[in-house]
Amino acid sequence: MELVSTGRQDSNGIVVQNGQNQSNVGNIKKLQNGVSKRSLVPENFIHTRLPDALILKIFWYLDIISLCRCAKVSQKWKALALDGSNWSHVDLFEFQTDITAPIVSSITSRCGPFLRTLSLKGCKSIEDKAILAFSTHCHYIEVLNLNGCTNISPRCDRAFTSHFTNLKWLDLSSCILVDDSVCNALSGGCPQLQHLDLSWCALVSNNGTVALAKGCLNLQHLLLRYCKLIGDPGVKALTQCKKLSLLSLMNCEEVTDSGIVALTKGCKELRCLSVSGCTQLTDLTLTEIGNNCPSLRTLELAKLIYLSDRGFKNLVKGCNSLEKMDLEECQSITDSSLIQISLHCPYLQSLTLSNCERISDEGLRYLCGSYAGQTQLRELELDNCKLITDATIDTLCSAEATEGGPVRLSQDLAGRYKTPQVTTS
Repeated sequence: MELVSTGRQDSNGIVVQNGQNQSNVGNIKKLQNGVSKRSLVPENFIHTRLPDALILKIFWYLDIISLCRCAKVSQKWKALALDGSNWSHVDLFEFQTDITAPIVSSITSRCGPFLRTLSLKGCKSIEDKAILAFSTHCHYIEVLNLNGCTNISPRCDRAFTSHFTNLKWLDLSSCILVDDSVCNALSGGCPQLQHLDLSWCALVSNNGTVALAKGCLNLQHLLLRYCKLIGDPGVKALTQCKKLSLLSLMNCEEVTDSGIVALTKGCKELRCLSVSGCTQLTDLTLTEIGNNCPSLRTLELAKLIYLSDRGFKNLVKGCNSLEKMDLEECQSITDSSLIQISLHCPYLQSLTLSNCERISDEGLRYLCGSYAGQTQLRELELDNCKLITDATIDTLCSAEATEGGPVRLSQDLAGRYKTPQVTTS
C-alpha cells in the first residue's frame, strides 16, 4: 500500500501536516541561526576561555619558535606569549644564528630581569655591543653560552666586570679573540662562577688562570683544551680553587709533572682530570695522582708516551674508584698495566687502549675475566692493537653474546675488521 502525504512541503523541504508544524519550522530556523551566531562568538574559542594563568603556564614550556607562532593567534595570546616570564630560557642556536642589533634590542627589552639562561652558540655575527646590551638589561643571567661567537673580543670585558654578577655557567670555547683581560674581568665581576670553558681560546695564558684563581673561588669545572700558552704557573695557581672537581688541560703542552703534582696536592675534590696531549708528563704524575686523588672517576692520559707500567701500578693502587680511562697511544704500557687495572679498578666502565701496540691477548683476557670486566665494563676500544688476534676478539664476542654481557668492543686490528664497533649486548 502506498503512503500518501496529506501535508505540503515548505521552501526548506519540511513537510507540514495540516499547518501543525508551522511553529516547529520557526523554532528550527531560530535554533539554526542561534547556533551559527554563537559559534562565531569569540568567547567560545579555546584561546579566550582558558584562564591567563593557565595559558602562561603552558607557554612556559615552549621554545622560541613555538612562542612566536602562538603570538600570531590573537592579541591576547600575543601579549601572553611575549610576557617576560616565558623568556627565562632563550636558545637562538636552532632559531637564528645571524643575530642583528634590532633582534638583540627586542630580546633584551622583552626578557629584561626574567632571563636566566641565554645561548648564542654559533652566532658568529654577535659582537661586544650585544653582550654589553644583554648584561645591561638582563642582570640575572646565570647561564651564558657563547661557544663559537668568534667576533667576541676583549672589549666585552666591561660586561663581565659590572653586570654579570649572578653568572654561574659560562662557555667561551672557540672565542678565538678572548684573552687574559676577559679572565681578569671574570675574576673581578663573577664571584659565583662555577663552570667555565675556555677551550681553543689560544690567547689565554698563565696570567689568565692566575687571575681566575684569585677571584673565582667557587669554580668547579674548568676546561682549557688547546690553551697552549698555559703551563705550570697557571696550573699551580688553580690550587686556590678548592672546589675544583673537573679540569681539562688537553694539549696544554707546556704543562709538566711539577704543575700536576702541585695541582693534585691542592685540589682534593678532583673527580675528572684530562691531561691528554700534555706530552712532557711522566710516571711521577701518575704516582702523585694515585697518592692524592682517591675520588677520581675519569682520567684521560692519551698520547703520553713516557708513561710506563710502573706508573700505572702506583696510580691504580690509590685510585680505586676510576670509571673511565683513556690510554690511547700510551705506547710504553704492556699487559702488566692491564693486570694492575683489573686488580684495582672494580668500577671501570670505559677503557680506551687504541694504538697501545704492546697490549696482547693475555692482558685482554685478564681484563675481561676480572670483576670489572664481568660486571661493569661497557666500552673497550682496541683500534690498532696489533698483538691482539682475531681469535681472541672472536672468543670474547662469543662469550659476551652467550652470557648477555654489555661490553662494546671497538677494534680495527690493522684493517682486518671492517666494522669499527661490534655490539654484543
